[in-house]
Amino acid sequence: MKNILIVGTGTIGEPLIGLLAQHKEKLGIDNISFFKRTPLSDEKGKVEALIRKGAKLVANSDAKNDFESMGFDVEDLEKSYEENQVIIDCTPSGNKNWDEIYSNLDKDKRFLAQGSEHGFGPFFAWGINNNVLTNDQNKYLIASCNTHNIASILKTFVLDTDKNLNEGRFVCLRRANDVSQNDSFSPSPTITKHDNQEFGTHHARDVFELFKQEGKELNLFSSAIKLPTQYMHTLWFNLSFEKNTELKEVLNSLENSEFLMSTEKLSSNKVFSFGRDHGYHGRLLSHGIIAKDSLHVKENNLTGYCFTPQDGNALLSSVAASVNYFYEQSWIEKMTVFNKYIFKNI
Repeated sequence: MKNILIVGTGTIGEPLIGLLAQHKEKLGIDNISFFKRTPLSDEKGKVEALIRKGAKLVANSDAKNDFESMGFDVEDLEKSYEENQVIIDCTPSGNKNWDEIYSNLDKDKRFLAQGSEHGFGPFFAWGINNNVLTNDQNKYLIASCNTHNIASILKTFVLDTDKNLNEGRFVCLRRANDVSQNDSFSPSPTITKHDNQEFGTHHARDVFELFKQEGKELNLFSSAIKLPTQYMHTLWFNLSFEKNTELKEVLNSLENSEFLMSTEKLSSNKVFSFGRDHGYHGRLLSHGIIAKDSLHVKENNLTGYCFTPQDGNALLSSVAASVNYFYEQSWIEKMTVFNKYIFKNI
């Protein structure tokens, strides 16, 4: 049996559970289970919807009776840890859970955690560094949303071309919270500290480490600021090349990119609205959406803006790393089932 357990039902866990459950047959997966820690009555509809999609609810012994009293069939968490070969941790406690739980399980399993859990394992981003999955590892860190975005920009405009990079600078204009969240809203622009002397914020550091895994060391620096919006992150970028370039070369690279979308829209609410109407679970699954009219080339500098589909662009990386575990030879072919959710232009 080929079984996957998703831990957590938040802004990443919930759509990931649905994405896997609704496509499990074409992916060759037998069972998708999800662990929800707290039986909240106001989230009964969420749990019911995920079960309807074909997923199985898992709970610990303390919560099992409460879930059953709400009318749900519940599987035992400890048993699920044993029966699932891939465990995807979508909580802010991936490293803690590894120390306390996962490290005691069968080492032949594959463990995945989300990008906020720095140090969990090698970075993985679908389409950026697929070769890392061939390493003799049993745990991987799924790159964060901005890591996906920045890495894809560098891959598209630098690594997939004959250009050499002098320096890449990025400013992450981050949305305060998700439309599904009541907490952590910022009433005014709030600056993130430059707490890393070499990279500024962790965003550039994470991308540097991702590419360093393949022997590529890039000169990167990032800043971040949180804005009072619930729509999307927006990324400002400047790439300085060794030689001059032209806008038509940049546009050609964008057109050939498999994981970057482009748009003539200049506001995040318009892009967000497209994702809500046409994306999976309202999510856009591409790594980033380049605002085409923001691209500017002057001599050896490329400047532009790119919208980040946070809580969306990391989903396929979790799926890809899971499918790769079961199907080392055919996993890339199986991932084509998601092509229907990928838009080149919006």
